[in-house]
Amino acid sequence: MTDSAAEPGSDDALLTGYLDGEITGAERAALEQRLLAEPALKVRLDQLGGGGRAFGTAFDALLAAAPQQRLSAMLADVIGGRAPRRRDGWRRFAAIAAAIVIFIAGAAAGALWPSLVTRAPASPGWRQVVAEYQSLTTAETLAAIPGAPETISAELSVVGQKLSLDLTANKLALPDLALKEAQLFQFGDKPLVQVAYLSPADGPIAFCIIASGTPDAGFDFEQREGYNIVYWTKAGRGYMLIGKAPQTELQAFADGLAARIS
Repeated sequence: MTDSAAEPGSDDALLTGYLDGEITGAERAALEQRLLAEPALKVRLDQLGGGGRAFGTAFDALLAAAPQQRLSAMLADVIGGRAPRRRDGWRRFAAIAAAIVIFIAGAAAGALWPSLVTRAPASPGWRQVVAEYQSLTTAETLAAIPGAPETISAELSVVGQKLSLDLTANKLALPDLALKEAQLFQFGDKPLVQVAYLSPADGPIAFCIIASGTPDAGFDFEQREGYNIVYWTKAGRGYMLIGKAPQTELQAFADGLAARIS
């Protein structure tokens, strides 16, 4: 999946092409996989499909503001009482009519462009929110957390209950990483758990789980906010590992966690 590694709203062209039947079969299949796994993307598709492009309203407003008197005079000059009888007369009529259409279309583009540029973007997906939060976490942030085994055990018990998962320090252990804490958040109305690790080589690494309700999907890779991300879904839950560690290292961690947790 390639969910929106770009800025929020940058998928609008792809979604519009999907709605208009203008993307290839391969692009359509890839996008449909993303729609299954990314609720925010599906919401944006529904917005666009349900009139999010609001061209009709803007066009009506444009027509209301158009210089109708001048346009009517242009047509009247050709039609009003002097209907063209010769070939060059009809050509002139056609040229003026075309010019009016072009004028309206051009003005429409000018009127719509600012609204298209400034239109509020769709809400970011959960992986984007996690990536933004991760960007606020430093090695010093995690180094200051004691990470006492009894404290982590209690935290994992609480967050595991929210996800109906048996989370223990042994199941979550990763080679050469210090398990520091487990936190419970909420994304929309869904519980979101973040387990924080500290790598001596790569700094903070987080393992996140959300009760997404999305279909199963295998491992995929992306980058957000300068971080590498490996993610997958299983049994109605979304999983991701995020950090500065190389993709191959994160993938190895993900393999182990998926076997023990998801």
